[in-house]
Amino acid sequence: MRGMLQNLAVAGALALACCGPQSGGRPGQDLAAQFASVRLARAELLAARATLERAQAGSGGAPPDAGALHRAQAAFEAAYAREQKLLAAFLNVALNEHPDRPETREALAMYTESAVENARYLLGPAGDGRRAVEVLEAAERCYRALGLPAPDALANTLAQARRFQAAPPAPSPAGEPRAKARSRR
Repeated sequence: MRGMLQNLAVAGALALACCGPQSGGRPGQDLAAQFASVRLARAELLAARATLERAQAGSGGAPPDAGALHRAQAAFEAAYAREQKLLAAFLNVALNEHPDRPETREALAMYTESAVENARYLLGPAGDGRRAVEVLEAAERCYRALGLPAPDALANTLAQARRFQAAPPAPSPAGEPRAKARSRR
């Protein structure tokens, strides 16, 4: 999960893709082949996530092996970074030059799924409503630029993030230092 936070800068790159200038693309660029690379990277990410989840769970009730867990976390972070990089590059071209292609819509759905997942992490363990809203608004801008409604998961998570940002949860009383009692003399 730490790696996902480090890679949230992709949201900014995708915001430029959605609303920025035309990229021009390279002559002869094959959108379908480029999308195949994105799908492969996504499959590798899902496999790395499954491996990480197994490593976190341990085996037979035994605690997780620290070495295996570290390797699985590193593999997950590398797969996540690669998938996000390929997805951003693909969407940078596809949203501007091929907005009606099925590959573009599928890639946008992948991006949205990642944005929602990242935002939920930011709202939960990280407790960062501001960054969650930024991630989700970047995805929402892509849909607006295409004149499409945002998917329900995106709209609902964005509404939740905005409520969280407006009134973040109060720290637990157990986490606050206690005032020292003054002695009465």
